[in-house]
Amino acid sequence: MHGLKVFLQPISIVLLLILAATGTAIPGEGYTQTEEQEQERRITLDPVLVTARGRQSLASETPGGVGVVDQEEISESNSISLTNAAARIPGVDKSSDSAWGSAMTIRGLGRNAVIFLVDGCRVNTSTDINARFGLVNPLDIEQIEVLKGPISALYGSGSTGGVVNIITRKGKFTQTPTWTGEITNTIASNPQGNDSYGLATYNSKNVWVSASAGFRDHASYESGSGEKIDNSQFEDSTLNASLGLRENPLNTTQFQVQHLRGEEIGIPGKGLALPTGPDVTYPDVNRTLVNLTHTLTPDTPLISESSINLFYQKIERRVRLDHFPGGPLTELRPQADHDTWGAKWQNTLTPRAHTIVAGVDVWNWKISNSNRYREFASGLTGVDASLADVEQFSGGVFMEDEWRIGKTVSLNLGARLDYISAESQDLYNWITPPTPSTPVTLVQSGRSYSDTSWNAHGGVTWKFMPDWTMTFITASAFRAPDLMERFKYINLGGGVELFGNPDLDPERSIFLEYGLKHTTDRFTISASAYVNFLDDLITETVVDDTTHEMMNVDKARIHGGEIDVACYLTPSLTATATLAYIYGKNTRTDEPLAFIAPLNGLAGLRYDGTSRFWGTIEMEWAADQNRTPDATPSGKGWERFNLHMGKKFTALGKNQELILGIDNLFDRDTTNYLSTSRSMELKEPGINFFCTWKIII
Repeated sequence: MHGLKVFLQPISIVLLLILAATGTAIPGEGYTQTEEQEQERRITLDPVLVTARGRQSLASETPGGVGVVDQEEISESNSISLTNAAARIPGVDKSSDSAWGSAMTIRGLGRNAVIFLVDGCRVNTSTDINARFGLVNPLDIEQIEVLKGPISALYGSGSTGGVVNIITRKGKFTQTPTWTGEITNTIASNPQGNDSYGLATYNSKNVWVSASAGFRDHASYESGSGEKIDNSQFEDSTLNASLGLRENPLNTTQFQVQHLRGEEIGIPGKGLALPTGPDVTYPDVNRTLVNLTHTLTPDTPLISESSINLFYQKIERRVRLDHFPGGPLTELRPQADHDTWGAKWQNTLTPRAHTIVAGVDVWNWKISNSNRYREFASGLTGVDASLADVEQFSGGVFMEDEWRIGKTVSLNLGARLDYISAESQDLYNWITPPTPSTPVTLVQSGRSYSDTSWNAHGGVTWKFMPDWTMTFITASAFRAPDLMERFKYINLGGGVELFGNPDLDPERSIFLEYGLKHTTDRFTISASAYVNFLDDLITETVVDDTTHEMMNVDKARIHGGEIDVACYLTPSLTATATLAYIYGKNTRTDEPLAFIAPLNGLAGLRYDGTSRFWGTIEMEWAADQNRTPDATPSGKGWERFNLHMGKKFTALGKNQELILGIDNLFDRDTTNYLSTSRSMELKEPGINFFCTWKIII
């Protein structure tokens, strides 16, 4: 790796200088913007999103914290995972379990308190050893939309922390038939490897077809001190295809198939369940999504749109734990298949001053084949399971009403009612004992559970001046216990056993947020303050010397604030900055919560020249984190500088772009507190040089 750095560094510097020389000096005040540039600026400063309200709405007119990252920003920043890209949004942080699939927290809540959607389809999988945010290639993403907190009634259980919806790249309907495409290739030095991606679309008035393929292969990365982070390598490939049909002016249908396969993916952070111990690797992980959406846009004054979304998603997880530091095991191979089907019928009604989104949302999640193959030092092999075959069903009805009162005030009221059921088969201590003489006993009888729960929110948006908007929202949301919390069984060793609890109550959240937003063509600022009261939090509890059980025992309060600023200093020069503060307290034990990110932010300067040259310099930073539980180590602050440049040009009749970048410019040795809070030190990558060449057809 060191030799590659030495080789790439002078080449990168020379190329950066060549690109810089092709740029144009920053224009003075006499420079006049074109109408197209002004429109691009408005989109940048006030993006359109669909996740929050189930329809297109401006971020400035949406009560509650939202964030958007688009495809261009993902490409220019060379985000190695969607978590890295989403972490650019204030209030969103990553826990670096791995470079491939880091976990994500939103305002102090993560794992099963955050709903993850791909094109509106729920991704259900285990969150103990993270994988779900690695199941999408960042180059396949058109837009990342993040809801910070339970600010929408559209999504039901699990949204106490928020919602992450990935909108993937597809074709579109156009008046003139056109073929478009993209070929992208990136080489990087740390983690060393190559990313290749291709996209082709045919667009016409009544039909569009889209297909994409990607391949990524990266070695283990090095920290700023040159230390190799063992078992942080990854390799994955993707293949997606989609079709859009406009049968007539009122009816459109969309069908898509997505597939990703990952191989030999190292998890150096070992996931939440394993702070120390053996190496953890995904030798094989697969995600397949089949999705059909039909949309009706009737020509009536009452109903503007009605759509039904059907999907089936299968996630196959194969895990390998080896290089145990001691004990009877030499290798452990857990596995599980996660099958989810879902249907959502959603309608948009527009009676007079109201815009109502209402519908039905159902999904079913089944975990099967959750066997664990145990290889013992004695040479014996046994098979057990931490879960029997288990299944969870959720069905809900929802409604949101955007009620415009005059030209400056709107109310947003929403509610949702869900029925949830779960069941488990009998679970035995062994499926295949290591020896014929090992007794097979029932450790947990099959159980079933059913309950109802609800979400509700009320928000107000007041445009009290032409460019100023004030928002307030209050919400109550729930998170039903997942299948692992209800039904798992783990032999912790030494005669100690951990049991799930079928009788767990849902976690409950009471949430309040105030926001202030100012948007013009030259300047935008978005500020918010929030508090989240959490009750019946589910934690592992010691019952006696031999038994641990999942129980509703904790209460917590999380509060914080965020600021996001962008300023156009000149028509070509833009300054941006974000700041996020958060504090969490366990109100039962009267001590700080773990897994709370420290004060952090991002500051940047961007130049967009008239010669299609652009450049950015950014500083990411985090302060010390000293407010931690007694048994949790503190975190040390850090800062990283990133320098990226690009040149758009035309060659051989094709639009092309060359992007060069240096991440962690000064090769700082940094650690992520959301990893060190698990009593381990997982360092972030050191300096990284990358080069991306994009051909747009």
